[in-house]
Amino acid sequence: MATTRPEPSQDELAALLECCRYGDLDQGDFDDIKQFAHQYGDHWLANAKDDRDNTPLHMAAGNGHTEIVSWLLPRLPLAALSAQNTALSTPLHWACLNYHLAVLELLCPLLPLAAFDLKNHHGKTAVQEAEEACEALVVGEDDQDTPLGKERVRREKCVGYVLGCMGLGVKAPTGGDDAKAEEAPSDDKAGEVAGADDETVKRLAEQADKLKLEQEQEQQQSQA
Repeated sequence: MATTRPEPSQDELAALLECCRYGDLDQGDFDDIKQFAHQYGDHWLANAKDDRDNTPLHMAAGNGHTEIVSWLLPRLPLAALSAQNTALSTPLHWACLNYHLAVLELLCPLLPLAAFDLKNHHGKTAVQEAEEACEALVVGEDDQDTPLGKERVRREKCVGYVLGCMGLGVKAPTGGDDAKAEEAPSDDKAGEVAGADDETVKRLAEQADKLKLEQEQEQQQSQA
C-alpha cells in the first residue's frame, strides 16, 4: 500500500530556500537540503518558491554554490531549469549576472536553446544582461593585472562560454568561479545589450572568437 508523504510547512520551505541561498557547507546547509528532499520528495526542490517565485535553483545558481547546483540538477524536471520568477529572470540570468562560470558549465549544457532566448522584465536575455555589465566594467591598459582587470577577464570568460553554448563557437573555458555572492542578484539592474541587429551579433561573435583564441593559447601554455 502506497504511503503519502507529509507536506512541508511554509517555514520548512523558507528554510530550504535559505539553505540554497547561503550554501554554507560547514554549517550543514547542504545536509539540510538533502534531508529535506529525503523527507518530502524531490518534487519540492522544483515547487518551493519564495514570494518572488525564486526557486532553490535560482538561489544556488545565483550565489555560485556549485556543489549544491550539481546535486539539484538531476533531481529537477527540465522546466524547472529555466523557471522564471516574478521579474521573469531564470536561474541562468542569475548565474550569468554574477558570473559563476562553474555553475554555468553545469547548467548550460542541460538547457534547450530556447532557454537562452528567455527575457526578463527588462526585455533582456541572460547573456545580454551579463555582456552589458561586463562592458560597463571599463579597465585601462595599466589595470590589466589588477583585481579590476582580473574581474573583467572573469566576466568575459562567462559571457564567452554562454555565447558558445548558444552556437557562436566558443569552447568551454578552463577553470571556474567559486566566488559566492552575499545575495542573489537584483532584478532591477537596468541596461541593455543591443543584441537585436546584425552589427551587434557580429561584434559578439568577434568577441567570442577572441576569447576562444585566448583560451586555446592558455591551454597550450599550461600543457607546455
